[in-house]
Amino acid sequence: MDFQFTSLHGDIVAKCSMEHIALANWFNIEVRSNSSLIFTALAEITKAQNHNGERESCLIGKEYSLFIHADEVMVKANNLDITADPEQGLEQNFHYYDAESIAFCGLEDFEHFLRSYQDFIQ
Repeated sequence: MDFQFTSLHGDIVAKCSMEHIALANWFNIEVRSNSSLIFTALAEITKAQNHNGERESCLIGKEYSLFIHADEVMVKANNLDITADPEQGLEQNFHYYDAESIAFCGLEDFEHFLRSYQDFIQ
């Protein structure tokens, strides 16, 4: 996963590769207004890693929500009317794709993203 943090007029802005734009949107909208989400998300990652797939956590935001599973993180715009499984209910061979509304990445990649932000601000 490619990403970059920049400082624009005193605000930290995340930019991500096309398939992870929703992750950048989550950061730029939700984390900017509540920086404690970084620590909450890191704690949830640790819990997910220690529960061997038996646990799922959800951090509901104003515009984007974060779903943390045992091996994957999903960021989803709250205005999407799809379930946690985007393939469910869609026609066979039809893949829902909206880079600004939904993104997936591994736990390790997401943790690296959050820790890189922490390093950037220090």
